[in-house]
Amino acid sequence: MGALLVSEELKVVARTALVLFGAYVLQLGLFDDLRLFSVHPEVLLAIGSGTAIAWGAERGAVVGFAAGLLADLSLSGRFGLTALAWGVTCYGIGLLSEGLARRSRLVDAVLMAVGGAGGVAAYAVIAALFGESTLGDDALFVIIGMVAAWSMVLSPLVVPVCRWAGQHPELRAAR
Repeated sequence: MGALLVSEELKVVARTALVLFGAYVLQLGLFDDLRLFSVHPEVLLAIGSGTAIAWGAERGAVVGFAAGLLADLSLSGRFGLTALAWGVTCYGIGLLSEGLARRSRLVDAVLMAVGGAGGVAAYAVIAALFGESTLGDDALFVIIGMVAAWSMVLSPLVVPVCRWAGQHPELRAAR
């Protein structure tokens, strides 16, 4: 029985890694060039938020942190700031999701928008604490709003994919 549970956990980790890697490739290959008001979607942040919505705060924080580490690979700022900001944001989105009695696609879309906005805002605040000049950016509110909108648009695809990635026999009955 124990070996079966370990095997199932490895499947969850493998599917989640596959989703993160796919999102990373899509981010660099497609979504970085897809801009509206000079803002592109943050697909990796959407994966972290989607995981938090589908599977809760703890798993969302881990996936959000991992997604932030992947995002940091292609950013010029201090390594780990995005991971910290997105991990904390996804933990909060997971707590919000867990606290809701009823959920729907609309609620998931709103939570994704809050996750997108929160991830960008958390990054701006944390980066400012480390001496980066993100809070002084004139376009910060446009960026926050557009990432929130992009996350909301991506939610019908992202949340089910994250739900699939995290399927585990013990958790299926709980969710």
